[in-house]
Amino acid sequence: MYVGVRAVASLCVVLCATGSLGLAISSTKTYDEIRAAIVDAEAGYGLGGKVFLNLDELRVDRTLRAMKKYELQSPERGLPAAGMHFFDAKPLIENSSIFGALKLMPKGAILHLHNSAAVSSSWVIKNLTYRQEAKLCHADDRYYFTVRPLNNCPESQTRPIADMRKERQKDVDAFDAWLETLINMKMKPSRNGHASIDELWADFESCFDAIKGFLQYKPFFEAYHRRLLHEFYQDNVYYIELRMSFAKVYDADGREYGAPEVAYMLYHISNDFRRQNPAFHGLKLILAKHKNISDAELEKALKLYENLSVTFPGFVVGFDLVGQEDLNRSLKSFASLLLQPPISSGPPKYFFHAGEIVGYFSEADENVIDAVLLDTKRIGHGYALMKHPILWHTVRRKQIVLEVCPISNQVLGLVRDLRNHPASIFVAQNIPITITSDDPGFWDAVGVTFDYYYAFMAIAPQAGLGFLKQLVWNSIRFSSLTDEERQNITSTMEKQWALFVSEMSKETNWES
Repeated sequence: MYVGVRAVASLCVVLCATGSLGLAISSTKTYDEIRAAIVDAEAGYGLGGKVFLNLDELRVDRTLRAMKKYELQSPERGLPAAGMHFFDAKPLIENSSIFGALKLMPKGAILHLHNSAAVSSSWVIKNLTYRQEAKLCHADDRYYFTVRPLNNCPESQTRPIADMRKERQKDVDAFDAWLETLINMKMKPSRNGHASIDELWADFESCFDAIKGFLQYKPFFEAYHRRLLHEFYQDNVYYIELRMSFAKVYDADGREYGAPEVAYMLYHISNDFRRQNPAFHGLKLILAKHKNISDAELEKALKLYENLSVTFPGFVVGFDLVGQEDLNRSLKSFASLLLQPPISSGPPKYFFHAGEIVGYFSEADENVIDAVLLDTKRIGHGYALMKHPILWHTVRRKQIVLEVCPISNQVLGLVRDLRNHPASIFVAQNIPITITSDDPGFWDAVGVTFDYYYAFMAIAPQAGLGFLKQLVWNSIRFSSLTDEERQNITSTMEKQWALFVSEMSKETNWES
């Protein structure tokens, strides 16, 4: 039951009016009534507490809560998967009834996803490395996938992967598993649980370096992004906003394609996928550059954004700066350029990464402040927002959504137990969030359902279907879709949501 504002105000009066609350409560009945009212008020105040559920949805809500209670409270199961690291919990999660329900649920939109880390590493190994053009470069004790020699990797240090695999005919599976260690955090040395955030980030960025050469080759680039759309659509995602750097690609003849041509490739791939899958509502792109750039490089990037957004209006929709916040330039250091960029169209729509950090006493810790001052439309991660009480009130009032990436925050060392993730505070305070997966290809979390699992089971363990419904519709509300596009995807989502509710209503084993 949702308790209204007046009721909440009355509860506050009761709780604060006397120095000795016990004396003010004269009977057990009064105590129980007030306690129940507080529980109801908190449930109604938090994210999803005001969402309307029809009779069928209420039945599904009861089912989901029963499933959740069993999974979280069964003593014979030991530590629940929700309290474990994803690398250890994944097999348990995959066998979970909650995960099965979330897999079935339409997820709406993905608003925070990096293209070169979005596709499952196993697919890259089993597909791209088996193509004749695929090569492996070894330089300075590191390995890089490529098709042609790289600047840091001459031809003498580059070998066809097919030849290397032939030399290992007796242990091809082991060889492929070794290749996958280059682009999967689960297989990195830092996976041992004792690595520092800097060590985790070093391994993480090595994954981007390793795969970059493959994604510069046009046939691989196109196959990879078709697979990206397939994996997310199979996970019941119907729209994606993709962050990317728009690096050049080249074809088999050596011809190079610049940023506008790369954008056109993705525009064509997206439209082709939509024709084959009418429930999918497309792709939009956000230009993302690394925070280690100079002012001159930022000027160049902002001009590139203007060119792309003019050439592809409604397709290239925003600008971001990415990278480990502790070790790179702060948003404050770029503020003058970002406030008054050297472009005629004015500041881009910003979608800044900010607050993906646990440290204090640095400008990087205050990136969330600068993101808000620079009028960011969304905040990527926002993990550190809880340390800025004035700011999170502002974020809630201005309805700046936080793009929460639970598994990413865990893998990169911000939090070990996701039951302690600060998004729990954001949920309780009704600060708008969406759930997204960031770089799922680098840690075996295909799509976004695994992140939804942790959101539902660890971040908001008291929540039910209303919370999930709010998250799904937040992903549409806070997207870069036009009004017409939003109406179209809303129509699809309503149908898919009704099908999900209908299917879940058949679950009778959980009825009490």
